[in-house]
Amino acid sequence: MVSAAPFLRFVIAGLLTRDFLVLPDGNVLNDVPGGNLLYTAAGMALWDENIGFVGRINEDYPREWLEKFKNRGFDVRGIQVDTEYKDHRNFIAYPTIDGPSMENPLGHYARVEKPLPKSLLGYVAPKNTNANNYSQDSAIRLKEIPFDYLDVTAVHISALDFASQTRLPSFFRLGHATTISMLAANEYMNSLSWDVVPTVITGINALICTEEQIRALFLGRSSDVWEMVEGLAMYGVEYIVIKTPKRRYMVYDHISKKRFELPQYGSRVIDPTGSLDAFCGGFLAGLREEHQPVVAAMKGSISASLADEGSGPFYCSDALPALVSARYDALKSMVIQI
Repeated sequence: MVSAAPFLRFVIAGLLTRDFLVLPDGNVLNDVPGGNLLYTAAGMALWDENIGFVGRINEDYPREWLEKFKNRGFDVRGIQVDTEYKDHRNFIAYPTIDGPSMENPLGHYARVEKPLPKSLLGYVAPKNTNANNYSQDSAIRLKEIPFDYLDVTAVHISALDFASQTRLPSFFRLGHATTISMLAANEYMNSLSWDVVPTVITGINALICTEEQIRALFLGRSSDVWEMVEGLAMYGVEYIVIKTPKRRYMVYDHISKKRFELPQYGSRVIDPTGSLDAFCGGFLAGLREEHQPVVAAMKGSISASLADEGSGPFYCSDALPALVSARYDALKSMVIQI
């Protein structure tokens, strides 16, 4: 007897990695589950459930990790397995909380007086490619996405390769997706890629990026962030969220032409890895439920604050409901309309 496919509310497309982290306090985490897909899912699971995964791994990716994701209630049928080699290793060190480094693992492990893991030998940090010369080798294969994933109404596309980010929105629009959010990728958020950005963001409802990214894109064209935001919204994006270096979120509602700002809920930062991805998960959960970008941003802010307080992608989703509710009530008075 064939079991029926599970009912899904959301699909998240993103990366799965094997993380090696040198944390701000000097502690290290070696070969642990990571990737923007997991952090987004955890930030979303804090508010909602029934989430399907779309991503690519190779045959060396630990299958027991996939079982753990399934045991948490996530649908992993959309994870595509490749036979060719793909390096899932991902190294991040934090000499300072706001200054991550992806280079020189040996030096960072030596700095905190910890041995370099043998499994990290030969690691080379991935280089940022230009969108005008992108490769399709790592792109999500649309034909391998489970057909019932088209029944979901809300989709988040994490920072992925250019080909995946341009194709996935139109693919899910063929189904029942009415709300699509996307986290911008550094690959095209620069002035040299100005002409290709409309190709990426046309057809999505919400775009999330950092202030550094949008300034790099508009370099030589504008220095006013709100002016930049309005420029991107002209391509049909309903909601745009900018995360500033000061851990604040600028929210633009293109439908009502309203601007808002709110902080990330204040918390002690233990591990900033995946914070913005956790925000994206909470944001889409809120947007699907409330259809109000400010409420969505508040939920995203709380997801991000909880992710910062501990290590591992699922730390935030295990928070007590009373704590989540208290932070939500506290944030209400911190929202400012500009």
